Amino acid sequence: MKLQGKCLNLRIFCGESDKYEGQPLYEAIVFAARHAGLAGATSHRGVMSYGPSHSIHTIKVFALSSDLPMIIDIIDKEEKILEFIPLAESMMVDSGKGGMITTSEVSVHRYEAGIKKGNKM
Repeated sequence: MKLQGKCLNLRIFCGESDKYEGQPLYEAIVFAARHAGLAGATSHRGVMSYGPSHSIHTIKVFALSSDLPMIIDIIDKEEKILEFIPLAESMMVDSGKGGMITTSEVSVHRYEAGIKKGNKM
């Protein structure tokens, strides 16, 4: 797949403990993105956050909540991202938890698979 130039970055914010059909929501979204043929997805674990409820989520031992923030970044062409958003939204609604979905325009300068270990040129 060739990916270069103007693209969209889909960024999904959810909680580490959020579930979708028995699996972590962030994992379910990454697998759904792969199944949809999107260029790539990465999930990141945050160390501290708050959202609409204003509850602090942190890794600190004495915090009230240990539900760490998760961010899923997905980058692809605009039409593919816009097609995927309703599925991601539906998965978040089904999880029964809060969250946020954003998009921003990005410029992709390089998108190539690396050489896998053991492969010879």
